[in-house]
Amino acid sequence: MALSGIAVKPSWNPFRCGGTEYPINLLLTAKLIAFSLLITNHVRLLPDPFLPFVPGLDQIAPPAVFQRVLQVVFFLSALALMFNRRPRIASLALGGSILLAVVSSKAYYGNNKTFAGLILFLTGLYEPGSPPWVLRAQFALVYFGAGLNKLLDPDWRSGLFMDHWAGVRLRNSFYLGARSWLPPMLLAQAMCWGTILAELGASAAFLVRRWYPAGILISLLFQSSLLLFTGDTFSMFFYGMQSALLIFVDWPTSPWLVIYDGDCGFCNRCKRWFERFDLEGLLDWRPFQSGAGEAFGISAAAASEQVYLVADKKVYGGFRAIRRMLLFNPLTYFAIAFLIGAPRGDFSYLTIYRRVVVALLLAVLLPPFIPIGERLYRQVARNRYKLAPGSRCAVEPPRH
Repeated sequence: MALSGIAVKPSWNPFRCGGTEYPINLLLTAKLIAFSLLITNHVRLLPDPFLPFVPGLDQIAPPAVFQRVLQVVFFLSALALMFNRRPRIASLALGGSILLAVVSSKAYYGNNKTFAGLILFLTGLYEPGSPPWVLRAQFALVYFGAGLNKLLDPDWRSGLFMDHWAGVRLRNSFYLGARSWLPPMLLAQAMCWGTILAELGASAAFLVRRWYPAGILISLLFQSSLLLFTGDTFSMFFYGMQSALLIFVDWPTSPWLVIYDGDCGFCNRCKRWFERFDLEGLLDWRPFQSGAGEAFGISAAAASEQVYLVADKKVYGGFRAIRRMLLFNPLTYFAIAFLIGAPRGDFSYLTIYRRVVVALLLAVLLPPFIPIGERLYRQVARNRYKLAPGSRCAVEPPRH
């Protein structure tokens, strides 16, 4: 199976993304949105026609029949997408069912649902072998429209919107406490203008390829900050926006070399664990005792101290290597979506739970945590022979 996703045979494993006509990152984006729709039970929100945007939609069929057909198409296409069955048709059908629900009911309409539906529908229109420029333009357009709308709104420029939203509607304790220590409207204005600049800045970054990493970081922090501030995912907005960031990522098209200590029992256990969850076959593990690292300037002494990852002609060591292996494993993103979207319960409990989960994920995955992660990694590496028995010789000694 080629990592590029140019296909051999699609898998029935819902967590596999290779083996279809789609690049892994593009199919992963669509599948993450479908997965989020399923685990949040979004199908129950699909409406019968009520105050439709397009006249006559409420006359096509009895409302109950219209709603049931919409739900059936939605559910079956989401399952088909998850199980890699006809991903192009499944994306079109799932995105189309959401967009049809939007135009058939003003009560159902929301920017978040429209965005999720468009991303899925445009994924279905994607032409394999070409860059997903239409999807990227759609993403940039969302941020540009949101930022421009706020920039032209006097309530946003003055801070009145944020002061009313955070202070009166949400009664956010952090906002109310911080506001009491600052001059009137200063915090509200700072938050309003910070939002405007973040949205317009992200839009500009997603139009220039070399700025993609900056755009991803801005969007990731902005959407996560909204969840941390409110505890709310705004229906599909958090899931859709975060999932769609993957369309700006260059996914590996050839295996990555992992150089590890083959004499270490703990290291071999970690290798087996990673191999079990490396469903796309991205990682090629070689013990440093075989001399695999020499071609990349990795000495045996250096490789005996930490694991190394050779990815796209770049070398990563220690915690940075582990972090990169996790970030390019689709299972990581399914696990994150499940942690945030699956729990049910009282809204006040969910807001606390989501904030804790997102804060921990940001701390572990974002660059500022790297120095702490490296210290923890070095501590584990120094004691690795004590953590698991079973050290063995990775390479047979030469016979004389």
